[in-house]
Amino acid sequence: MKFQTSKKVDELVGLFSDLREKSIKSGEKVENIRWEFLREVYSIPQPWKTGDSFNRNKIVWFIALPTLVIVLGFFLMDSDLDFSAPCLINTETLLLNDITRKPSDCSLMCEGVEEVPRISNLSKEDFIATYAYSARPLIITDAAKNWSAVGKFSFRFFKHLYAKNKEAAEENPDLGCIFFPYGSGFNSLREALKMSQKRAEWRGKPWYIGWSNCDPIVRDELRKYYSKPGFIPDDAETGDQDWIFMGGPGPGAPIHLDMVQRPSWQAQLSGQKIWTLVPPPECEHVCRSLQVTVTKGDIIVLDTNQWFHSTKVVPTGELSITIGAEYD
Repeated sequence: MKFQTSKKVDELVGLFSDLREKSIKSGEKVENIRWEFLREVYSIPQPWKTGDSFNRNKIVWFIALPTLVIVLGFFLMDSDLDFSAPCLINTETLLLNDITRKPSDCSLMCEGVEEVPRISNLSKEDFIATYAYSARPLIITDAAKNWSAVGKFSFRFFKHLYAKNKEAAEENPDLGCIFFPYGSGFNSLREALKMSQKRAEWRGKPWYIGWSNCDPIVRDELRKYYSKPGFIPDDAETGDQDWIFMGGPGPGAPIHLDMVQRPSWQAQLSGQKIWTLVPPPECEHVCRSLQVTVTKGDIIVLDTNQWFHSTKVVPTGELSITIGAEYD
């Protein structure tokens, strides 16, 4: 026996389908559907900016939304929908952690921030006092300039490195070894590193990829060419995983939140990337979106668990290559 509400579910899916088609025709990204949904979930009615009402409102949403997702799943399973049809929204862009995360402290992370500051010669003391754990974004302009990784890391470098360590190119989510295809069409890092020379040199279909390395042999080899950034305190760890992102001009990562344990830093080793930072919806009443260009030798520090962010590779004639890690 079918749920009596299956008809309404079909109508809802129809509405999303119409919205998707309109978005495609207008050039609007389908990911914006997700963003508008999140804005509604986290938007703060003016009388509830502070106090118990605000907290109760959030608690209700945290309980209701996961339940809604589960119930809707049962409805869909029992409907006559064509599950072989393309998804309306890419599942990479709609994650449960987006709607169940803890609301951010707006006054600490972004209130009054008009732009991402660019600082040189940043001391460990100043980093800890102002930026390390406040979630306020920051660019350190000279932190990676003396690394041999700048100019050394290239597509060919990674191709040779993983050719010698074939198992390290395999995805293993249980260990945190993850590959991000970002619409490139590649299913794994191994497959991506086998692309033709024409495409690798950006003379074929555009591509942008990312991956997290957790192989100790590869990690030791990579860290011959870079070290823990000098502004990170001596007693702080930067994590065992290296996060690497590489690609040519055009869109990089779409707007998203990360699911990592700690704040992170990312060094631009080649090329340039434009970062768009969007405060979480509960902070839109006091904070603004930011955009900043990260150039070769710069390190950006960002709490990607709180700031929605996307990237775009600038056409400079160089492949954009970045490496980063978390810190505690």
